Amino acid sequence: MANQPDGTDGRSDGSNEQRWIPESSRRRLLKLGGVGALAATVGGAGMVAGQQEDDGGDDEGDEADGAGDESGGSDAVLDDLVDPTFGYPLAADETGSVTLEHSVVATIEEGEGAHEEFPSEPDESAPGSFVEIPAEFLFDPVGLQVEPGDLVHFRNGIGLHTVTAYTELADPNLEVPRRVPEGVQPFTSPPMTPDQSWVYEFSEKGVYDYLCLPHLGLGMVGRIVVFDPEEDDISDEQFSAPTSGPLFPNDARVLEAEELAPANIVEAGEVAWEDLSLGTPTATPSGTGTPDGTGTPDGTGTPDGTATPEGTGTPNGTEGAGE
Repeated sequence: MANQPDGTDGRSDGSNEQRWIPESSRRRLLKLGGVGALAATVGGAGMVAGQQEDDGGDDEGDEADGAGDESGGSDAVLDDLVDPTFGYPLAADETGSVTLEHSVVATIEEGEGAHEEFPSEPDESAPGSFVEIPAEFLFDPVGLQVEPGDLVHFRNGIGLHTVTAYTELADPNLEVPRRVPEGVQPFTSPPMTPDQSWVYEFSEKGVYDYLCLPHLGLGMVGRIVVFDPEEDDISDEQFSAPTSGPLFPNDARVLEAEELAPANIVEAGEVAWEDLSLGTPTATPSGTGTPDGTGTPDGTGTPDGTATPEGTGTPNGTEGAGE
């Protein structure tokens, strides 16, 4: 992990510390290899390959798929296909045939975007100041309320993205906090290229935070509240916003936005990306520190590079453990 301008390794002490992605994140925002490696590790690649083989050699399966196309990709057709960990991926030529009540787009908006100074990173030439990364990486709607058992169709617009539970699955070496309901196993889509999509069933009630793995730390996160308005009380503890942390600052600015409070999501039904009121970036005590000394070797926050809790380990075999 590269040293920061103040000569430190990026660590700082304090209960509210946050981690930053250094300037190199602007130069390399995507790494297909790293995301693909994670999908293969957790079994996503094998599952996709298996499904492709089944689709190619099973006439009955093709007929079932055709029925789904005719009915607009009905819940009934997809229900039995959605895996609780890996969901159900759809190729680009299949995406348009699926029409579900809930749909989320993963995309990139180049330029200044809808929010000032977002995403941002510390200005290495001026400690305590920030520079804006000239693109916004987002899910839209960024907040969504669904009922137990509902399917959500995540569609990729521009770039390469995943839909990954905000849990240790994202990168165990980064000690990513768990921000899904207890008892829910971590889930992830495979890497999606433009026009590909992914369907996931949200079965358990509660609040789910999720992220895009290639853009971890750049604020590409979302929140889904699984809530039955006829049975549930939003004041119940199970519908409280996740509090485990620490989070990357850009992720925190999104997930801590007032509009993404679970009660507000339930009241609105969904929250559009442009409707978020994001606060200004906040420096850590050193201006550049990370909460636990973690990060990736090039500081991009992507899963192809890891570091140890003391900030010294690299993928070349160096290991370390935080004391």
